[in-house]
Amino acid sequence: MLRLNWITTGTLLLGLTACPSTDEESDPLPEQDPTTTGDPQPEPAEQCGERSAPDATPEELGINTRADLEVATALLGELSDEDDNVLLSPYSLRVAFGQVLAGTQGASHPEIEAALGFGELGDRTHAVLNSVTQQLETRNFAGTEEQPELIVRPINRSFFDVVYESSVADTWLETVQSFYGTCIEVFDMNADQAATLDHVNGWVADQTNDLIPSLVKSLPEVAALIVVNALYFKASWAEAFEESLTQDETFTTRAGESVSVEMMHAPLHAGSYSEAEGWQAVSLPYSDGRLEMLVILPTAGTEAEFAASLGADALEAVVDGLEPSTVDLRLPKFDLMSTWALRPALESLGMQAPFENEDFEGIASGMMPIFQVFHDVAIAIDEKGTEAAAATAVVFGEDGTGEDPVADATVVVDHTFYLVIRDREAGAVMFFARVGDPTAS
Repeated sequence: MLRLNWITTGTLLLGLTACPSTDEESDPLPEQDPTTTGDPQPEPAEQCGERSAPDATPEELGINTRADLEVATALLGELSDEDDNVLLSPYSLRVAFGQVLAGTQGASHPEIEAALGFGELGDRTHAVLNSVTQQLETRNFAGTEEQPELIVRPINRSFFDVVYESSVADTWLETVQSFYGTCIEVFDMNADQAATLDHVNGWVADQTNDLIPSLVKSLPEVAALIVVNALYFKASWAEAFEESLTQDETFTTRAGESVSVEMMHAPLHAGSYSEAEGWQAVSLPYSDGRLEMLVILPTAGTEAEFAASLGADALEAVVDGLEPSTVDLRLPKFDLMSTWALRPALESLGMQAPFENEDFEGIASGMMPIFQVFHDVAIAIDEKGTEAAAATAVVFGEDGTGEDPVADATVVVDHTFYLVIRDREAGAVMFFARVGDPTAS
């Protein structure tokens, strides 16, 4: 087992952290006077390991993309009646649980594999998720006068209670450090649980530009470990909507009520378009060209039938049918957030043992079962682009001629619709949502 040295920082005992790689060796931990109290101590030193080079094949990325879609639609089915708006991040959920899977044994292992779509990739799961994440990280762009800033910031951190200080498994740590760039903190999580919540949620808020301010809502009576993934995304449309064309229009909510929304309008939107009986779909590329938002609009009056048929096959058919087109597009502005405690939904999808069994000795000796899975997602779109964030916490513990252009298709998004924010090359489905009421806060 790896021994994690720790030092006192205020009321928290913060530990050795294992973070994304640097080319320089880390300095040793500074010596601390154990009798020192009062003034806050320096932040803990960091020891960083080297991330593995990405090596996923196109076929493996395709399998991972389908798994993202399967997890998104399966969870939507479980959460469908909870709210008009269901926002999810399959990427965040699966990266968080990929780290959990690395130390899972017993009956919990196949249940997590099945519920989170890791079965087909098997032992290659961690390497493939590493490749996807590193591709996403290459999309970042500082911005120039000609091209706007673009941010895709995925990050992982695990918070251990101090009783596991000397028992974190070497193999697990090597896996999550090499394939997920995970940082580790060790501190007394149970001496002051309010301070623990503030610390963990404050870190998440910092990583998500305050879009996810309070991810972990509660802790078990004895908290053991919190595995966290956070994702922040900010991008401009390849072609911005003209603000002068935005006007109030009517949107029919999922409940059948009429509400007034700020409807953006692009009379000649250059993107990709597909349609079939029962739906239309249009893509909105971001400035990078490899990132896009896909809006899927069921035919008015057929939303229930569309929802019943929605699955990975249906979404793949939408994507496969996309062709470059000019679209007369009307799309509502919105600023939405979903907050979920996913234990009931995951249990319905067959994950029973992880919440009951101590099957996580591969993470640390004596590790307790999973207590709850918190998942928050925020998405805002306007004329300029999109800002979005997601975070997942797995909490362990007890308890485009010379003629005037004409649009090839018209898409008026004035009733319940679905959206996917994805990286076409990496195959990552970063965000998936059903929007039944864009005016909801």
